[in-house]
Amino acid sequence: MSIEIIPIPSIKVVDVGDDIVDIFLKSLEKANKEIKDKDIIVFASKVVSFSEKNVLDFKDIEKRVTPIARKIAEKAKISAEFAQVILEECDYNYIGTVPGAITTYNEYGLLANAGADQSNVGEKRIVLLPKNSKESAMRIHKQLSKITKKEIGIIIADSRTMPLRLGTVGCALGTYGFKAVLDERGRTDLFNREMHITQRAIADQLATAAELLMGETNEQIPFVIIRGYPMIKIENRDEKDINNLITAKDCMFIGPLFDCIQEKVEKEKNEY
Repeated sequence: MSIEIIPIPSIKVVDVGDDIVDIFLKSLEKANKEIKDKDIIVFASKVVSFSEKNVLDFKDIEKRVTPIARKIAEKAKISAEFAQVILEECDYNYIGTVPGAITTYNEYGLLANAGADQSNVGEKRIVLLPKNSKESAMRIHKQLSKITKKEIGIIIADSRTMPLRLGTVGCALGTYGFKAVLDERGRTDLFNREMHITQRAIADQLATAAELLMGETNEQIPFVIIRGYPMIKIENRDEKDINNLITAKDCMFIGPLFDCIQEKVEKEKNEY
């Protein structure tokens, strides 16, 4: 098996309210590329958020900054407005701070700054993660499938850091059209030992491959086509595979610390 990763530079800097599917198709045409059956198309979460108007201006945040946001902002060495947005995005479920970031967890899992970002958004603006990446992926899939008449998969991808590891990797926030997690439990290894835990995060691995070309700075490549991966189509959209997240208590990293984290958060909330 071989996989091809194809970058699709955008014809423009995506802005608030832009039609992301239209921009992708025009960018595809300009790059002289086409969609084929079984292609998996990766969209950067940031351009999806811009398209869905999930962007905030500092001036709209200033009046609602709370005392706890100011205190945490001071610890994290970030603006109070940014801290306020982060706390709102994680419903005040934060673990602690390091210079430049607040460690949080929300519906997208454990991540820095609840996914809120100030890079590549212009001055005094903050872009948030899509409100519901599963629905975003479903909507994009429906539009592109109708236009291209191809069987495709969609990934809404973002980058994030891993505990105790330097640097960022890709993460699939939302997927549609293919099996995002491959359950290896019940299979046997080379020595006929049965697997009891392993589930492969296929969508996250593909998102990481796409991030190699998307970059993090001024590349302006918000779209990537992954060709050649033998994607497993999901016929029944009620399958649990739609969302590859687990609860905080079930996580091998957060689970053992969950009660301590909750106690710490509640204590700090009560102080303000």
